[in-house]
Amino acid sequence: MQDFLPVVAFIGAYVISRLVGYGEEAMYIATVALMVAIVAQIAWLKARSKPIEKRLWLTALVILVLGAITLIFHNPHFVQLKPTILNVVIAAVFLGSQWIGKGNLTKKMLHSAFHMPEHLWTRLNLAWVAFFLIEGAINAWVVFNFSHDFWVGFKFWGLIGLTLIFLIAQFVVLRRYLRSDDDSRASK
Repeated sequence: MQDFLPVVAFIGAYVISRLVGYGEEAMYIATVALMVAIVAQIAWLKARSKPIEKRLWLTALVILVLGAITLIFHNPHFVQLKPTILNVVIAAVFLGSQWIGKGNLTKKMLHSAFHMPEHLWTRLNLAWVAFFLIEGAINAWVVFNFSHDFWVGFKFWGLIGLTLIFLIAQFVVLRRYLRSDDDSRASK
């Protein structure tokens, strides 16, 4: 849930700003809200002595850098391309994990839930790479071909929808490889 708080802050600030008549300035108000929300989220986690994942640090870095560039150059495309940039970076990390470390990231994340041959783990990891690249490309296409209002809706509903569809399709294809309780105990 905490991953959505900055997104909700961005969308909420954008919608409220548009409703009260800020027009195109709504993107900049929403960008500030996004930046404040990510900093507040990290501060909250630190104050509660909670671990902060590397992914959150990366997201915060990208938000703060692209948000600052958006505000300095008064060009919303920078913050709008954040999902694309993050997806490309994540795809590169997943792809690199094929050769660096002990197994690919997908296997590291899901091995306790699925029992599959190694070649399927490789395919699944590459499917995630392709998904992140496609999702990033779709986001870029929407940024450059649609209004800010459309993009804000797409950012929330479209990107989440694409991810859910991908996860459901993945589960349908992989359900026969689900570990039973006995498999889980044996693998520990």
